Amino acid sequence: MEGRWLSCNRAMPLPFPLVSTALLLTALTLSAQEAPVLLRPHWDPGAAYVLETLTETVTDLSALGRKPEQGMKVKQTTRLGVGRLQEGRKEVSVIFSGLSGEAILDGKRQTFDSERLDEASPEIRASIGRSLGQQFVLVYDAEDRFLTARDTADMVAVRPDGQPSLQSIAESGQVAELFRRSLNMGLPEHAVRAGDTWTTEESLKFPSAGDVTVELKASYEATVDYQGTPHAKVRFTGDLVTRDSAERALSLGAGSKVFGQVLFDLGQRQVAFGAFRADLKLEVQGKTVPVRQQVTTRLTRVP
Repeated sequence: MEGRWLSCNRAMPLPFPLVSTALLLTALTLSAQEAPVLLRPHWDPGAAYVLETLTETVTDLSALGRKPEQGMKVKQTTRLGVGRLQEGRKEVSVIFSGLSGEAILDGKRQTFDSERLDEASPEIRASIGRSLGQQFVLVYDAEDRFLTARDTADMVAVRPDGQPSLQSIAESGQVAELFRRSLNMGLPEHAVRAGDTWTTEESLKFPSAGDVTVELKASYEATVDYQGTPHAKVRFTGDLVTRDSAERALSLGAGSKVFGQVLFDLGQRQVAFGAFRADLKLEVQGKTVPVRQQVTTRLTRVP
């Protein structure tokens, strides 16, 4: 009886075909989990996209002897269209097509809409009027690597004598570059897996604050479901450091930081959602002016 009991309770081996199938499924599962992916935005020729950006900025001006807080909330609509050039290159046309929001200036709340810009105050018109309608083109190779920006002359202001402003020429290129960098913020140049971490360091030229280095530490936290499809969830934190020693009326002070997360659509190969926050310390007239800015972005492909 004892021998029979042991025989009946011994684990039964699986038939060879079932063993092979189980091993194959396990291998495929592990392969899918471990396969690295390139989190680089992909531009499909003929496609059109709409980027909605909501920016909330609060500035503490108490150090300058003014009302403690000035704030602005701006919703910007940007339209992008993708065309094809020779040798597989692609061009992404960018136009800032709409602006709306509200601002608190000197304690007074004002609303504005680019479709009725003439109703806004002179300060608002001067602030957002420069951005509305600006357009340029970003050129990429067949593998979606950035090559150059062109047609930035459309953003160049003209002096009263009819000649283009040299400062405006420089700033127009900086606007295009900052926008291009924002599309890839926190993303690695190489393929990564969930759980991987990386660091990036980029030099940016801000129109007012000069040369700034952005040092980011990022990680691919997990693959998550967003709007019914798999997305790579990337988080990052970083420091903004001024590298420009030139004397400026406005500069970025030590301790300025940025952090946020993006959701990268693994099917469409685009950043579908981003949320960023920057805690900045501006140096103005020898005094520190804290600025807090929060930005959320949503990119959708036009059917």
